[in-house]
Amino acid sequence: MQNLNINRAALSDRVATAYKELFSSRPVVQGQVIESQMPDEQLHYFIRQSLDRHYFVRLQFKSVPDVAPATASGYLSEDAAGHLVLKQDRRLTTIVAPRLLRSIQRY
Repeated sequence: MQNLNINRAALSDRVATAYKELFSSRPVVQGQVIESQMPDEQLHYFIRQSLDRHYFVRLQFKSVPDVAPATASGYLSEDAAGHLVLKQDRRLTTIVAPRLLRSIQRY
């Protein structure tokens, strides 16, 4: 029974990837949709907005061609030194460099 569930999960992942590749207007690399590069002004505006309004956001980082970009979701905050910190849960925290971001979306 467990093997059947694993096969269904793998099949549904493959179907979802094929659907994204066929019907997405944006490029797909390794099953992940590549977001458009946001202009710097827009990135800074959205970062400031998510800090002020405490939005749950999804960040997509820049990557090399033919490699799926890294994504992370959580709440952005600033530490005392002014660094951006993404808190995903109590145990996982990421320091974010705005120059390495491709896009930010409210999630």
